[in-house]
Amino acid sequence: MAVVADNGLTDGMSRTVVQNLKTLYMDLLRPIELESSFGHFNDAVLTVSELEARPQVLLIGQYSTGKTSLIKWVTGINSAFFDIRPQPSTDKFMAVVHGDEEKVINGDAATCLPKLPYSGLSRFGSSFLSKFQVLVEDADILKQITFMDTPGVLSGDKQRISRGYDFMKVCRWLASRSDLILLLFDAHKLDISDEFKEVIESIKGDGDKCRCVLNKADEIDGENLVKVYGALMWNLGKILQTPEVARMYVGSFWDEDYKCKDLERLLNQDRKDLVQELKDLPRNVCVRRVNEVVARARAVKVHLALCCALRARLPSLGWCGRRQRRQRWLTEHLPEVYAEVMKEYEFAAGDMPALEHFKERLRGFKDFRSFQRSCRSQQETLNKLIHHEIPRLMALVGGVSASDLGHKANGTCAISSHDFAPEGLNGKGRGEPGRGWCCWLLVILLLVVKSFSRPDYSLDHSTGRPSLSLSRLLLNCHPKC
Repeated sequence: MAVVADNGLTDGMSRTVVQNLKTLYMDLLRPIELESSFGHFNDAVLTVSELEARPQVLLIGQYSTGKTSLIKWVTGINSAFFDIRPQPSTDKFMAVVHGDEEKVINGDAATCLPKLPYSGLSRFGSSFLSKFQVLVEDADILKQITFMDTPGVLSGDKQRISRGYDFMKVCRWLASRSDLILLLFDAHKLDISDEFKEVIESIKGDGDKCRCVLNKADEIDGENLVKVYGALMWNLGKILQTPEVARMYVGSFWDEDYKCKDLERLLNQDRKDLVQELKDLPRNVCVRRVNEVVARARAVKVHLALCCALRARLPSLGWCGRRQRRQRWLTEHLPEVYAEVMKEYEFAAGDMPALEHFKERLRGFKDFRSFQRSCRSQQETLNKLIHHEIPRLMALVGGVSASDLGHKANGTCAISSHDFAPEGLNGKGRGEPGRGWCCWLLVILLLVVKSFSRPDYSLDHSTGRPSLSLSRLLLNCHPKC
């Protein structure tokens, strides 16, 4: 079954939004990331090819869960490069992209192609790049969506060590740059290996993009399928530590006939729902790109505040290793710095980076003096980006209607705030201009006349001497006036 995606990415408005977003990121956000060493603590800066890339679907699962078979089913590609066997067969990361003719591009060359968003993968070294390939195929859906197949997750420590690269970090990098993450499970094998648990935990930050796929569900009857579904949801809930688990698609995602037809209608419906979500990816790509840049800008704001706070707490003189001792002390007492920054900048606890991860990266930072002393101007730039430039860009997307309360009703008079001011305070009354000021002037004149009608001097009973009247003192007049 070959899926044809909606042609949402080629829409002129989507291109305009993505191009303007690229300009904002390159001109405003990217320079701040570089100056503040944001890439040392978080993901590296985004590239132009990553911002302009097609939506990417990342497939992760244990071996023999049907990852490659699902790609084959969706794209309709029957390629010799798809190695599908019951035992572990795929030992490479393989990106499936669109091109005029079928060919394979190896990892080192793929990271150098400007049309592909994989230049950042070079950071994982030659051991990983030797296990990375790009498969070019001429399929209609690949014009709008890119698929990333991954090796089957292993269970033993010996196999994991033999990979030669950090599988979890690679998956986390790919997840942060993917638009949809499919976690595949076999209905016959519900045990989640330790490495798979680590991978799922590492991509928690992208949980809104995760979907679960319970594959090969046609091979068991309806009663047992319900038990399998409940057990899998229970296991995932313990790993993710959330009351609700991501949307789960149940079915058999290949072109073969169902072996057990008890739940055929339900399985077909989930297949249609998954296909529809894939079709919707290109249509919403510009909104997701905007969301990613805004989230990144907020993370940079917090990072700047933390770095400035650490820099301000360094001693002015660092003789005899005093500065190094202070850096170690600040690293160990990082929760106190977090609390002060949250109070000063009014950050929520959810805005702060993971404490242990930030502490680990901070230990590898040589000198806190490279942090900036003040980040006020940069914070203002980020606030301008988040509160002014991005909303102006999102106005081009549209799709949200304005509230009727924001419009003037036909046939009614608009009431200004001056109509609710006390009479006379705005320089005129409601029916007679200047009446308020006349009343105040009349009161003042009456007070002046009353003060002059009294004697200039009064007798002070305590001393027996005459004293200047209070009205004279208030009016500051000479007694002979």
